[in-house]
Amino acid sequence: MKTILILLLWSFSSCTSNGQRKVESFPNLANFIDNDYSQVDNIFPIARVSINLEGNEYSIPISYSLLHYSVDSSNFLIKGDFIDNYSFNILDDGKCRPLFKKEILKLPQDWAQFLTNTRQRFDSAKLKINLNNYLQFPSEPQWWQNDATPLSEDGSSMKFICQIELRDITTDDCCLFIFLDKKRNLVRQIYQRD
Repeated sequence: MKTILILLLWSFSSCTSNGQRKVESFPNLANFIDNDYSQVDNIFPIARVSINLEGNEYSIPISYSLLHYSVDSSNFLIKGDFIDNYSFNILDDGKCRPLFKKEILKLPQDWAQFLTNTRQRFDSAKLKINLNNYLQFPSEPQWWQNDATPLSEDGSSMKFICQIELRDITTDDCCLFIFLDKKRNLVRQIYQRD
């Protein structure tokens, strides 16, 4: 009887109000992102969370993109997106496609060392970190700053999926909040810094 109770408690701990989920840690970039973006150096695929919401399966991409602070906001393809708040489409093949132009990914020469340091931290984290200890699935975001819940086209709040602190994974001390617009198969990533 105790064994059954423990198994039941364990199964409840692996699901949230968001539904059942499965986490793929540090997927290969070529299997994670649309082919047009698969050769870039500054998108770091952290996880893919497979989740069932209301009987529908979603593959939620979670990644860190090293972007220069002077990026031109007109290169973001969704109104309201900017350097710390941008979107990805979930494609039918399970990959994602950034909703920004590739020009955003260009880094100035003086950021070469910063990119190298970020790559080294990320590669080290892939070998050492259990993402289950970092990904958090609270029912509501635990904002570091103000509430920045994004809205869908119809004005309703997007579905909060999860959050993850990145300081041990990248060189950026931030928290990444992940939201889903189910109607458009769109994932919004919001970065906040303490």
